[in-house]
Amino acid sequence: MPFTSDSARRTSRVPGSGVLSALSPMHRVRMTQALTLILVTALLVVPLPPTVVAPASAEASLEDLRENAENASQELEEATDEFVERQEALESAQEDLVGTLHDLQQIEVDLGEMREPLARLASTMYQQPEAGVLGILAAGDLDDDLQTQSYAAKLSEDNQALIQDATDMREEQVGLAGEAQELQTFTQLEQAELSARVDDLRAQSEESTNALTDELESRGLDPDTFMAAADCDASAASKADGYPNGLLPKDSLCELYDGHFLRADAAKAFLELNMEHVEEFGENICITSSYRDLPNQHRVYGEVAPGFAAVPGTSNHGLGQAIDLGCGIQNFRSEKWNWMETNGARYDWIHPAWAKSSPFEPWHWEYEG
Repeated sequence: MPFTSDSARRTSRVPGSGVLSALSPMHRVRMTQALTLILVTALLVVPLPPTVVAPASAEASLEDLRENAENASQELEEATDEFVERQEALESAQEDLVGTLHDLQQIEVDLGEMREPLARLASTMYQQPEAGVLGILAAGDLDDDLQTQSYAAKLSEDNQALIQDATDMREEQVGLAGEAQELQTFTQLEQAELSARVDDLRAQSEESTNALTDELESRGLDPDTFMAAADCDASAASKADGYPNGLLPKDSLCELYDGHFLRADAAKAFLELNMEHVEEFGENICITSSYRDLPNQHRVYGEVAPGFAAVPGTSNHGLGQAIDLGCGIQNFRSEKWNWMETNGARYDWIHPAWAKSSPFEPWHWEYEG
């Protein structure tokens, strides 16, 4: 089999390569330009596959909006707590900075005290450079010279220590100055970063809360009532187990609105029922009475005629499972009374049989969940 080079094999695979090779260089250039133009034109004319566009997300539900608002609020609360903690750390760092500056001032004082004897020694050495310390201090007879030399040796030793102390203190001064600068920079940067972060989270929390509020109001729902339903934990009702009528612990109750409370499970169901009422009628269900603690049961019993209020300690209101309603619901077989009877049962709120006759109380409803 005859040998064929790689370049020759590659050339043989290119369609029309023989034609191109037969042309002159100028014609090959023009032919290449023409082929390029044809290819580009084909790409422009032939439609490309359509780009797949992700479908727009569905409108966020109230639950999603509430979760976003709660998460943003939680992040803001955590950042605020961190801000407070780090603010305390910054104050501590500021105290360190003040202490460092104080140390610097003290070193300046100490160095100032050292400069005078060092300057005197340097001046004397400059005036008599050849004598040295001993030559400067030695004078008189032999005994005087020996004593002087002893003093000179001690002075020389002290001066050496003084010079070393001055050197060390100068190095410490430089270090403390750098430390003070770092502390000052750290303090300013930390303060700015924390403040900016809290501001951003505050804006996010406000934005998510406004989104939830706007959506609730557009549906005719009361934001406070909606959040009360979201915050109420129905399982907290178990905390009332074993407690006497009218003496339920506060943490077993949930607040409704307008200062009214019910046992947690009854409250949760009522608030969800109320949201349907708002969507239907554009206003909250009017509440005239809800949970009554023992003192309030005694008050009500004393204000009405005998037989029209339960004996204190026996009222369903004292169990946090009864409620009296108004704004039309108190009128038997009215539009709102009928709505309440039709829809209330789905949330375990019913109008008891006895309240239809003896005594007749169309406003009274009970939770039987």
